[in-house]
Amino acid sequence: MGYIYSRLEQTALNNLINANSVAGALKQKPGLPTTMLPDLNNTVTPGVANSLIKGNSKSRADSLTAVSSCPTDGTDDCIQLRLDAVGYAVNQLFVTANASMKVSNQFRIGLYPFIQKLYAYFPLTSSINGSPTNSSTINYAAANLATLLDTNMDSNLGSGGTHIDTALSSVNNLISGGSGTVGDGSTPTTPQPYVFLVTDGAQDNQYKDVPNGPWHGSNQATVINPTTVCKSLKDRGIIVSVLYIPYQPVSPVITTFAGDEDTAANNNIPNIPPSLQACASPGFFYTANSPSDITASLNAMFNHALQTAHITN
Repeated sequence: MGYIYSRLEQTALNNLINANSVAGALKQKPGLPTTMLPDLNNTVTPGVANSLIKGNSKSRADSLTAVSSCPTDGTDDCIQLRLDAVGYAVNQLFVTANASMKVSNQFRIGLYPFIQKLYAYFPLTSSINGSPTNSSTINYAAANLATLLDTNMDSNLGSGGTHIDTALSSVNNLISGGSGTVGDGSTPTTPQPYVFLVTDGAQDNQYKDVPNGPWHGSNQATVINPTTVCKSLKDRGIIVSVLYIPYQPVSPVITTFAGDEDTAANNNIPNIPPSLQACASPGFFYTANSPSDITASLNAMFNHALQTAHITN
């Protein structure tokens, strides 16, 4: 329930968790009332979770209203996850793109998150100046990226692991059918494709049947092979721009958990930056961790792209 907790006002959540258990709304202390637990996944993400706590002759209704996105860190409204920060940064990139536009429909941008599979969450669109509160816009889709974290329920994304190689291969197939050279951006009919890969770089080939099925494959972390899928993209003339958001060391390490996958994950961390740098097109490798750095790096990636993709008279 970590993701669910991150969507809620933290003071209200803590107050409810630490409230006494009373007749009619039994709960562990600390903990949530048992009446709330069965519906948490459906009513809190986003929405309202209600619990009626009755004691003596009085009753009190507690409700926790979830936010649909968390664009700001350090507030009581929610806990900003790194994927929230990425979504906010993407919306700032849209601002930069609109300000940089010289001709109508100069840019087309799409969002393609992945777990086991790549998901066409919001396919390519030139309408990038919408409202992040309007559910029909790519701006709203960006703001709500964190809703696509792995819940083991979304067949579009699959479940388990982090299949970066599959995602890049799928993106390659989406661009002009996966074969042939691409445009250089010199005319409106020869657009230059860019792939912005935002990742912690840890490849994990395990997967889980959706919904709530068993696990398959290895859970030992590794990295992508830049000489395969990355090379296929670059050989076609597609620019691969990589933003590495550093993989955080697992601590404490539980060696008895899942075949000691914690140790494997930590040992893999030094291998990640060189693999991603080799995957990126020359000069297109960036690193960022804090929310402000993620925003700055995505804008730098876009501005870098502008230097090479342009329309001439």
